[in-house]
Amino acid sequence: MKIGYKIKSLRNRQRVTLAELAKRTGLTTSFLSQLERDLTSPSISSLEKIALSLGTKVANFFETAEKKELVFIKKGAAMKFIDQEKHISAETLAGGLWNIKMQPYIFTIGIGAELTRELNYPEGEKFGIVLKGKLELLCAEENFIFEEGDSIYCAHTQQTKKITNVGGAEAKFLWIVFRSG
Repeated sequence: MKIGYKIKSLRNRQRVTLAELAKRTGLTTSFLSQLERDLTSPSISSLEKIALSLGTKVANFFETAEKKELVFIKKGAAMKFIDQEKHISAETLAGGLWNIKMQPYIFTIGIGAELTRELNYPEGEKFGIVLKGKLELLCAEENFIFEEGDSIYCAHTQQTKKITNVGGAEAKFLWIVFRSG
């Protein structure tokens, strides 16, 4: 899957220069150029900045025109993105599917690391379960402490704000967003 090609195509359709995109995102033009040529892999936060500045969602960079009703993803074959600075990685378990309503992710969160923007989906219902470790979740104005096996469901009216690894080891968190419409 050519994420860089999709970014470049969208940028060109909007008549945005590399320099302008760099200014909007705070990323360097050389990094963006390498990304568009698929010579480097973006972090989660870089993709978020690019998507926001181009008025799209990160998931759109992974969609294909092919519509499938059943997809099998072998263990270890999911698209994985690493943000080394934040000590977080994300696996998109259904990435590349056209117009799906469910977006499942597995986040691996380093000790003391936090997820923030990765959780901010204004529309849709959300479900999460801790697969490993101990996490603190801020939802609306309430804090919850989760350990392995604990789960949460959030209606579309509830705003999830932050998840922090408060345990002494790396944590894994399954996060599923159900989009309406």
